[in-house]
Amino acid sequence: MTSEDFRETRTNSALPIVLGVLMILLGIAAIAEPFIATIAITIVFSWTLIIAGIVRIVHAFQSRHKRGFWTTLVVGVLYVIGGILLLSNIFGAALSLTLAFGLIIFIEGVLEVIAAFQMRRDPNWGWVLFSGIMAIILGILILAQWPVSTVWVLGVFVGINFLLTGVWMIMLSLASRSLPDHRARV
Repeated sequence: MTSEDFRETRTNSALPIVLGVLMILLGIAAIAEPFIATIAITIVFSWTLIIAGIVRIVHAFQSRHKRGFWTTLVVGVLYVIGGILLLSNIFGAALSLTLAFGLIIFIEGVLEVIAAFQMRRDPNWGWVLFSGIMAIILGILILAQWPVSTVWVLGVFVGINFLLTGVWMIMLSLASRSLPDHRARV
């Protein structure tokens, strides 16, 4: 971390703390109500697909005289159809999303472990490593339990992941506040 990066992190540490607290609260809520969290995640993802599809369709018509019009239009229509199909079968969508989230959380964990080793000279980098290792384990558990426990596993594991991410965000921000000023001159 350069001295300029360090100073910026130190002066802007309030936002990561607020975001960390928000992540912890969302994590606790998801763990407390895993079925509702699973359904909420499925609905949000479905609507995100529909909105993204509409944006792509609008973009296609705005650039209809350029190359790629048909490709952009078809992809936009597929997004909208996919979102509608997911909304029409929330439990089937939850099965698919559980599988996808298992893969995503696993990959996130691998990337966090890599990031942790890249920042191992920074204080409290172990929290990032811990979060990454836990995400890898959670990803493996999601994939191993699929599809039997889809109803609760997605909400609980995403909640745990949010909780751990919130903790390391807060810990790193607090650590950057407590370092002496001479570290900023390095």
